[in-house]
Amino acid sequence: MIRAIAAGIAHLFQRRDYLNRINVFPVPDGDTGTNMAFTFKAILDATAKNPYDRVDQLMAAVAAAALDGARGNSGAIMAQYFHGFSEAIEGRRLLTAEGFARAAQCGAASAWTAMSEPVPGTLPTVLEDFSSELRDRADAGVDDIRTLIRYGLDRARRSLLDTPNQLPALKQAGVVDAGAQGFVDLLDGIWTYIERGLTEALPEQLADTVATTGPDLDVGDHRYCTECVIEGESLDRNAVMTALQALDSSSLVVAGGGSRVRVHVHVNTPADVFLACEAFGAIVQQKADDMERQHGLLNQTGQVAVVMDSGGDAPPSEIDRLGIHVVPVRLSFGDREYLDRVSLSAEAFYDLLATAPEPPLTSQPPTRDFGRVYALLTSHGYDVVSVGLSQKLSGTTAAAEQAAGRQDQGRVRVFDSRSASAGQGLLAIFAAEAAELGMSADEVEALLRELRPLTRVVAVASDLSFAVRGGRVPRWIKWLTDRLHINPVLTANPEGRLSLAGFHRGRGARPQALARTAVRLMADERMYRVLIAHANHAEGASELRRRILRQHGRIHSCHVTEAGPALGVHLGPGGLIVGFAPQPEVLA
Repeated sequence: MIRAIAAGIAHLFQRRDYLNRINVFPVPDGDTGTNMAFTFKAILDATAKNPYDRVDQLMAAVAAAALDGARGNSGAIMAQYFHGFSEAIEGRRLLTAEGFARAAQCGAASAWTAMSEPVPGTLPTVLEDFSSELRDRADAGVDDIRTLIRYGLDRARRSLLDTPNQLPALKQAGVVDAGAQGFVDLLDGIWTYIERGLTEALPEQLADTVATTGPDLDVGDHRYCTECVIEGESLDRNAVMTALQALDSSSLVVAGGGSRVRVHVHVNTPADVFLACEAFGAIVQQKADDMERQHGLLNQTGQVAVVMDSGGDAPPSEIDRLGIHVVPVRLSFGDREYLDRVSLSAEAFYDLLATAPEPPLTSQPPTRDFGRVYALLTSHGYDVVSVGLSQKLSGTTAAAEQAAGRQDQGRVRVFDSRSASAGQGLLAIFAAEAAELGMSADEVEALLRELRPLTRVVAVASDLSFAVRGGRVPRWIKWLTDRLHINPVLTANPEGRLSLAGFHRGRGARPQALARTAVRLMADERMYRVLIAHANHAEGASELRRRILRQHGRIHSCHVTEAGPALGVHLGPGGLIVGFAPQPEVLA
């Protein structure tokens, strides 16, 4: 049974890109194939190396792995299907045809209950039709699972072809439901294994004949596909669903039960989801994917996509304009974990930083977070250039490299910015502009190597206590600067380490002093791009911008944005950061 499931999953993997292309409902964000692949890879990893001599133990492992690894709307629905299937065979060592049919029916019924607003013509419809066929055939006397699967597969195929007749969005796009197609692909792989002992790949030209989602489709009223897992005791799935239905949301799916519940929902403010879920237990595996950005892949020009971790700072308007994909850094204040600028805004971060008794812990995104983004982008035909936070400051770029190593060779290039905050953000902007001009990934990476030593970042703290508390500055330096009434200017040196760039007289983050330092480091005859980031100090950032524009006559652009935690955690509230680099001639 494990081998048959593995064969089905292998076939589903081969169909991943096709499923992404026909993804229309509930939103055309082009990730159903990737999400189902991640969901079933978790199942494969959990079951491949573990021998099971009882079917209930195997399916319990499948259900647990699906819940833990579920991604997206279809992944959460499949997790609930396996949860219901597993509960129906609890206590059984072997599975009869009758037991298989009954368990499949329980799984399908459970999948419907996971959705706050069930929609006919989608994955649960095909699950229900498949299980009903099994039940009918078992009642008619079919007593072997092989024959049941053959009948069930035929019914699932017919049900799949009927999905456009039930859902206008599918008929308009000329496609079947992507999640339902993924389930049928899984069954196809299982049946091929049963018949021939192998997984048969479908011809490549099949994917070239299907309709794809177009620019006339939109992602609806909610931008972020938000997910998390709640851990607790005797969790009430219905209570969780009721609490989340009170939010402005759509596509709500709540799967699991007992000690673990997975939530999938589309919202505009992911933090509201995590706050609501905290009332029921501990929150783990937080994520929020930008569906507008994903949908933009269908219409984006160029052949290269740019990724940046949130250690880099850039104005949201520039990130949106250039289609930069941002992977959030993780933050922990005590027992509570946050996604940088997803479940915790920059402003809220500095408020917590000022009042928390212990410094927050910042950690790089898990490898799977980078992997999910890379897989989505490469599945849409893009090569990827990922601009990372300095390896001397964080393990973030190492995690990105590990994820890149699991993609097709050469499709993902991870570039160490040897910078942070505004410096890293500028390099990501340059990369995205180069990609927009049609440069190849090799050309974009070569441009970044040319610009990296020319890109500088300088920063001042309003209070060195935060840098001391975080271990970046020795206590004696704070003692000395307090006595001498001077404040250090920090920078990322050529190796990417945080170091001293000098001092200025007076206390606090003085915009005039930082402006002098930045302009002194600029060549008079060159045109510069400037990016200012502030730690809850918009007024100081505005003054800093005015002074730089007055003191250097060749500023191409000077944007202001909020500073994230990469340097902000060491600068504290009131800190100011300036990144600057010569305007590349190729981007002029």
